[in-house]
Amino acid sequence: RDLESACQSTTNLSTLPSPERQPLSPFKRQRNMAEIPKTTLLDYSTGTRKQFDEGAYADIVSTTGGYTSMCITIKPGFDWRKSVSPLLPGCPEWCPATHFGFMKSGCMKVKYEDGTEKTVNAGESYLIPPGHLPEVLGEEPAVMVEFSQSTAAVVDKMEK
Repeated sequence: RDLESACQSTTNLSTLPSPERQPLSPFKRQRNMAEIPKTTLLDYSTGTRKQFDEGAYADIVSTTGGYTSMCITIKPGFDWRKSVSPLLPGCPEWCPATHFGFMKSGCMKVKYEDGTEKTVNAGESYLIPPGHLPEVLGEEPAVMVEFSQSTAAVVDKMEK
């Protein structure tokens, strides 16, 4: 089918069998949707910059409704244990945040406590659980856009 006919076709949901007749979004609305503007464009250049060291920083944007997003830049040679761990309560050896985002540019290896490793490349989305360390691969900085509220909470706990 061509795009025009696909866009013009409609499905009457009431005629579908029960399992297919689910709400269009499987996500529960946990926040009062009236608090959130219909469209919010995020401009990281106007955000608050959190500098971890000369090798990494995050531009943080908070929106109406309490959502936070950040653009994180990590340069080659960045050492999470030396740069970020001392800023967190208890100086953890492994990152305690869950990261949910998109690798805008660069390439990063993620090392886990259990010894496994995964690589995230530019153009890929990722979900990284706590208990990991980042390592930038190559000469280009890793630039990530994140939407995880866990990451925002960890950054908030960092000593100034």
